[in-house]
Amino acid sequence: MLGYGIYSELKDKAQITGVDIIELKNLSLPCQRISLYEIEEIEKNIVETKPDILIHTAALINVEECERNSEEAERLNVVVTRQLADLCNKYRIKMVYISTDAVFDGKDPKLYTEEDLVNPLNVYGRTKLTGETFVLKYPQNLVFRTNIYGINIQKKQSFGEWIYYSLIEGKTLNLFTDIDFSPILVNELAELIYKACQKGLCGLYHACGTGCITKYDFGIKLREFFQIKTGVIHKETSDIAQFKAQRSKHMGMSNRKLCNALNVEISTPQESIEKFYYLICN
Repeated sequence: MLGYGIYSELKDKAQITGVDIIELKNLSLPCQRISLYEIEEIEKNIVETKPDILIHTAALINVEECERNSEEAERLNVVVTRQLADLCNKYRIKMVYISTDAVFDGKDPKLYTEEDLVNPLNVYGRTKLTGETFVLKYPQNLVFRTNIYGINIQKKQSFGEWIYYSLIEGKTLNLFTDIDFSPILVNELAELIYKACQKGLCGLYHACGTGCITKYDFGIKLREFFQIKTGVIHKETSDIAQFKAQRSKHMGMSNRKLCNALNVEISTPQESIEKFYYLICN
C-alpha cells in the first residue's frame, strides 16, 4: 500500500523502481520480483539501479501473526532491516525506514514525542523498534514512526477501507472507544518522505496525523463524511477483544518536530478522511 502510494504520488518528481515478492500486474510501476530474503539478489538490484534513496516499506505488520510467529517477525522486521541498512551504508545510499507507533506502551496520556521513552508491548512493536536501531546506526538514515491507511492494490484492506466497504455492504462494526491513534493517509506520508529527503533530514521523526482520534470516532466521522446510510457502528471497548498480543490503548503521537523541520502542517484525522474520500470515490 505505501510502496504504491509513494510511486503514484512521486512518479512525476523522481525516478522510482520497486522490489516486491508479489508479481504486480497491470501497473505502470517498474518493479522487480525479488524476495527480500534473497539479499544477494537485492544487492545486485541495488548495484544495477544505483538508487540515491532506499525506502524500506516491507514488514510483518499483523500484530497477532507476529505474536504467533515471532521467528518470522524477527526475520523480516529485524534481520532484513539490518541487512538493508548495511547494504545502504556500503553503497552510500540514504535509507528511509517506516516504523510504528506500537513502540509506545500508551500509559502516558500525552501525544508521544521522539524523546519519550519507548516500551513496546508486543512482538511487532519490539521487532520494529529493533529495526530502528539498525537503521539509525548510520547517521545519514531517516526513520519515520507512523500509522497509515489508504488504498490497497492487493487483496488487503487498510483500516479506512475496511470501515468503508463494511458499511457499504451493510455490516455491523464494533469500534473501540478506548483506543486512539494519529492516522495519516499514505499519499500525504509519501509527500513528507519526499520533502524530508529533499531537505536532507536524518534521524528519528514522527510522521503522523495532527492530534489523535479514537477508532470509534474515526469510523463515525468517515461514515458521516461519506454519507453512508448502510451498516452499523457500535461503541465497544477493547476488553471484548480476545487478542493474543498485548496492545497499547493510546498511540497518539506528536508530529511537531517534523512539521518544524519541513515548515509544513500535516492533516488532522478529520482532514485526512476528506482526502481519503476523494481517493476512494475517484
